[in-house]
Amino acid sequence: MPKPVYATAEELAEAVKKLEGQISAAQAKIAPAVKTCQNKLEGDIKTLTDTVTANDNRMQDAVKRCADDSIANTSSQVGKLRNEINGHLATVRSEFQAADTNLTNKMNQVDAEVRQALASELEALCSRIDQEFNSTRQELTADIEALKGEALQNLEDMSLSIDNLIQETAAEAERQLSESSDALEKAMQKAQAAQAKDDERRDEQTQRAQSEIWLKLERVDELIKELDAKADQLNDELRTETSNNLNSFREEATQRLDSHDEETLKVRTAILEVENLSTRRVDWVIKNASKRLRPNSGSKACLHTSWFSPKFDMAGCHGLQLELQLFRPSDFGAEGEASGDIAIYLWACKGMNLVFKLFCGNKSQSCEKVFNGKVPYGTTRFCFLKDCINREDDTLKIGVEILEAVRELEHVLKPIPPPTAEELVGASQTEKELAEKMALKQVPGSLFFRRHVNNRILDQVKSQVDAMRSRMVRRVEWRVEKASMLRRCFPMNESICSASFNAAGVEGLQFIFYPSGYNGSTDGFCALYLYAPAGATLRCNLFCGDQKRDANHTYEVAGAFGRTNFCRLDAGIDIQDDTITIALEIEEAHQDKSATIAHPTVVPGDRRMQGEIDGAASGPIESTVKLQASSGKVAKGGLEEKRVLPSLWTAKSIGEKTPGKDDAFHSFDDLGKSRSQGFSPGSMMGATKRSESMPSFRDESGGLPKLSKSAGDWGHSTSEWSVGSKPRGPGRKNRGFMSTSPSPVSSPVRS
Repeated sequence: MPKPVYATAEELAEAVKKLEGQISAAQAKIAPAVKTCQNKLEGDIKTLTDTVTANDNRMQDAVKRCADDSIANTSSQVGKLRNEINGHLATVRSEFQAADTNLTNKMNQVDAEVRQALASELEALCSRIDQEFNSTRQELTADIEALKGEALQNLEDMSLSIDNLIQETAAEAERQLSESSDALEKAMQKAQAAQAKDDERRDEQTQRAQSEIWLKLERVDELIKELDAKADQLNDELRTETSNNLNSFREEATQRLDSHDEETLKVRTAILEVENLSTRRVDWVIKNASKRLRPNSGSKACLHTSWFSPKFDMAGCHGLQLELQLFRPSDFGAEGEASGDIAIYLWACKGMNLVFKLFCGNKSQSCEKVFNGKVPYGTTRFCFLKDCINREDDTLKIGVEILEAVRELEHVLKPIPPPTAEELVGASQTEKELAEKMALKQVPGSLFFRRHVNNRILDQVKSQVDAMRSRMVRRVEWRVEKASMLRRCFPMNESICSASFNAAGVEGLQFIFYPSGYNGSTDGFCALYLYAPAGATLRCNLFCGDQKRDANHTYEVAGAFGRTNFCRLDAGIDIQDDTITIALEIEEAHQDKSATIAHPTVVPGDRRMQGEIDGAASGPIESTVKLQASSGKVAKGGLEEKRVLPSLWTAKSIGEKTPGKDDAFHSFDDLGKSRSQGFSPGSMMGATKRSESMPSFRDESGGLPKLSKSAGDWGHSTSEWSVGSKPRGPGRKNRGFMSTSPSPVSSPVRS
């Protein structure tokens, strides 16, 4: 097998360049011939295209000439036939048809001849084009074959020359490689000899170094053993000391953390109390109340179901909780069932003395209680669930408002531990004596903090200011609107009552107006009464429009006094604005107040027993303190103020209201709105079927009592009647308070 010939990279690159140059030269030689053939072929194709175009033009001209000749011949024949037909129309119809047929045949023949001529001409042209294409293809094929032979010959020559060059290059490379191998082998032998000498020298040095290292390692091993023993001893000592220190630190840290937890809890509780100190009212909103709040099943053991709110803090009180009790109808008629089916209770911690107000919807009731932490305190059944639910979003709002709160806190005094013996080491004699005295003087005990939050100071001040201002009020007016509708809306014995007011130092006054009259009133007359508390004595005048009547009376018990036939209703109506102005003018007034010693008033923080608060005593207590508040007579030029009551009305008087409950007032515009819906006073009175002025109007038999006629010691009117009160004694006749405006129409009231 011949040895391969190796060439250098330069030789190969040169051979490649030479081969590329030869290929470029061959392409340069072939390109002119190819270009010439291409130009020749394009010229032949163009000539052939021109020939085909000329033949097509000639064919179109021949077709046009044939058509023109046919049209001319046809026109001449048609003219001849038209002339013959004009003369012999009837006789030559058959000849015309024959001529028409002949003409059609001739035209078809001419058309066939034209088509045949065109087809023969096209065939001749196509054969000529095919011949030209074949001759041109043959010439091109011959030229391409000749060029191909020349290119192959050139490639063979170049391949031979390249092979020769490669063989020469491989022989030269093999020679140079053998020379280099010999020189490299000699250099390698010299390097191996030098390396052997160096290895022997290094082996000797390594042996000496290893012996020295082993000696040092043995010494280090001995030192390490000694250090391990010493370290174990130190570790045991350090472990024991660390464990003792850690235990003492853990005990100290635990004590400190416990004390910090206690202080943190106290601080957190104090922060919560301070944060909620200004909170006066909290509302508990129950969503989907109509679905969630359902009474329990019929059980004779318990009539109510309770729901509890989350615990909360407010007004310095903590751990408060609201309880909602929903009662089911009982079979035997439970007490207070007609008042409602809901009761609200408040839970509080032991020792809390609270004055608060509980809310359910728009109903509220005030309460006062010293809590013992075991039982709640709240309202009785005072409203119905269906009336308190907000129908827009189906929610029930239960709330509590703290008016006043008193809370007593005990802070146990912890004695300060005296310094230990270790702490007194190095202390002076004075410091030691001071420590002993401090230990002896410490006394265990507690500090009691009494926290008092009063959220009704403003209300109390306002009430006192209103009471002071009411002493200057001598005239009070109440504007009754929709006067023309009153008789239709309020029949006989149906009343409307004004808001309560204070005047001339007398509190709790109220107008009671019967538009259609009270029992026994003359037809067309209205009745007007003035409600006043017990102990009030009034010398005054009542007005209904411009109609004036005197009303002088002493109220020994709370009740109403006025006139059954006050005036005709039409006479008191202001026609321009359809209103009635009901007014009170006071000339002299005073009120007697009494306080029984056996029934003291409970104040927040009262520490008496429940028996003392309830007034229980071993024997009767006859002592009574009587006070009299008098505003005196109206002096000329003195202070006098007029008060105008809001144009609102309610169906209940002060005596009919349930304590702690707020009765809703209505606008007189509701009369017009409700008329189209079938207005009735009972629809706006809540649970009250109809008003008969006051509960004091009723006797035990259930009917209206007789209205006692006044003795006339304050005037000569025969139409003055009082309810639940006694006439003044004859001892007041000479005071000169005689009425100067007796009633024009009067009639005694009969039961």
